[in-house]
Amino acid sequence: MLSTSHAPTGRRELRRIRVESVVGALLSQGPISRTDLAAATGYSPSTVTGIVHELQELGYLHEVGQRESTGGRRRTLMEIDRSAVVLVVAEISRGSVRASLVDLDASVLETRESVFDAEDPVASTARAVSELTAAAPRSPARLVLALPGVVGNDGTVSLAPDFAAASGSELAGELNRRTGLKVTLENDVNLVALGERSAGAAAGVDDLVLIHVAEGIGATILSGGRILHGATRSAGEVGFLPVAPRPLPHGNRGPFEAAWSTPAIAAAAQSAGLDGDGPVIARMCADERTQRLRDDVLDAWAWAAVVCACVLNPALVVFSGDAVDLDDPARSALASRIRAAAPSAPNVAFASLGTTGILHGAVARVLEDPSALISPAD
Repeated sequence: MLSTSHAPTGRRELRRIRVESVVGALLSQGPISRTDLAAATGYSPSTVTGIVHELQELGYLHEVGQRESTGGRRRTLMEIDRSAVVLVVAEISRGSVRASLVDLDASVLETRESVFDAEDPVASTARAVSELTAAAPRSPARLVLALPGVVGNDGTVSLAPDFAAASGSELAGELNRRTGLKVTLENDVNLVALGERSAGAAAGVDDLVLIHVAEGIGATILSGGRILHGATRSAGEVGFLPVAPRPLPHGNRGPFEAAWSTPAIAAAAQSAGLDGDGPVIARMCADERTQRLRDDVLDAWAWAAVVCACVLNPALVVFSGDAVDLDDPARSALASRIRAAAPSAPNVAFASLGTTGILHGAVARVLEDPSALISPAD
C-alpha cells in the first residue's frame, strides 16, 4: 500500500488538483462568484473560499464588482489578474534566440536577445531563457518554445534545421532540467495561427487554414478551434506538396517550398532584373519587370490554398509571413484565384498581428489547459 505522501490522492496532490480546478474555472468562466465557482468545480463552498483566499494572498486574484444573487445578497465577482501570470516565449530566428516575458494578455514585459548556437541549441536557448527569468519580477509559469519544425508526441523534434544538433533528444525535458520551467514545445506556424484566431485576422473562426510563407512554406489547420496535428503531428506540411502530379522522394526541404518560398522568389526576382533593398514580395508587386513572376507566385500560392480547401473545407484561409507584403491588387488577385477554383470557396485574409502573433499564440496555447498555469505553494 502506498504511503500518504506518495499516493496519487495524497493530501498535497489532492490540494494541487483542487487549486488547479479552481484556477481553470476562473480563467475559462471569470468573472465569477465563489458560489458559482463551487458549482463549477463541485467543491464545497468552504473549500473554494480557502483556495480563493490563498490565490488572493499570492496576488493572482482580484475583485471586479458585484452581481445580484437570486437569494437577495450581492455576490462578489472575482477573476484572475492576467498581469500576474507570466510566461517566457522563446523564438529562434536568423541566428538569434529571442526570449520574451509576457502576461496573459500577451503584453511584453521584457525581451532579451542573444546569439543562438546551432551546434549546441539546447544550451544557448536555456541560457537566454535563464537570463530573462533571473530578472523577472515574478517566476514565470511556463516556457513556450516556438520551433520551425515538427514536434513529436514524445517531445522529440524533426524537420527543424535550427535544432538539428539536438535531433532525437527529449527537448522539453532537457530544457526543463536546465531552466527549472515547465516547457511547452510548439511549431511556430501553429502559434501564429492560434494568435491570429485569438486576436487577429481570424478572430473567432473555428475552422481555418493558415499558410505561412518565409524561408519555407508551412500550414496550420484549425478544426473546431483546435490544431489538427495528424497521426505524427505532421499535418500542414504543404511545403512538401509535389509541384507536378508525380510525387517524388522528399528530403529536408519540400519541392513546393523550394520553388515558392521567399528565398526562391528572391532568386527568381533577381534573375528578372529586380534589385534594391526591402521586402522582396513588396518590391516584386511594384516592379513591372517581375509582373509575370508575381502572377506565377499568386498561381502557386492559390494552388496550395485550393488543395487545402478541397480536402479540409475551411471557412477561412489566412496567409501569413512574407505573404502579407503583397499589395492590395495582388491580395485581391490571390483571393480571386482561390474563390474561382475552390468548391465551397473559403474567405481569404492576411495575418494582422505581425511579430506579436507568436506571443498571442503562445498564450492561447497554454490556456488550452489553464489549470496548469498556477501551482499551489508547498
